[in-house]
Amino acid sequence: MAVVLAVVFAVSSVAIARGHGRSSEGYCAEQGLTGSGPGGPGLRAVMDLNLSDSQRDQVIKIMETHQIDRVKARGDLIKDRDNLRKALQADKVNEQGVRKAYKKLSSVREDMLISRTKMITEIKAVLTPEQTKLLDERTAERSDRMESQRGYGKSFAGRLPGDGPRR
Repeated sequence: MAVVLAVVFAVSSVAIARGHGRSSEGYCAEQGLTGSGPGGPGLRAVMDLNLSDSQRDQVIKIMETHQIDRVKARGDLIKDRDNLRKALQADKVNEQGVRKAYKKLSSVREDMLISRTKMITEIKAVLTPEQTKLLDERTAERSDRMESQRGYGKSFAGRLPGDGPRR
């Protein structure tokens, strides 16, 4: 377990340092439970639900079963983002190459989102109805805060190109 956690922190640190902790839409929905994103709760949000010892152990076990796949997928995501960037910045843009790189990146992102959704569903099955409701409320509140910070829903009328919300 210590080795898995060390790998996770190393990959996360590299990803953040390279700017991969954010996507063009804001924070990545693919982030694992250790980092929360619009796609769901973070570890802190789950652990702040006054879990029983049994619930906590079950949640940790669920997270551990998904951890290696998340680390691998995050590595694939970084590699595929780099491939797309290179395809877009080529001196002579190859439309088929860009399409292929974009589809590959989209496929990895889709797989990560599905995997995260499955993990969250497994975690919610361990929670009481009250804990699930509280977690859903906190997740919705966090999502609303993130959207307002990114400027979603604000009018762009009368602005110049490039005057959109800062990311």
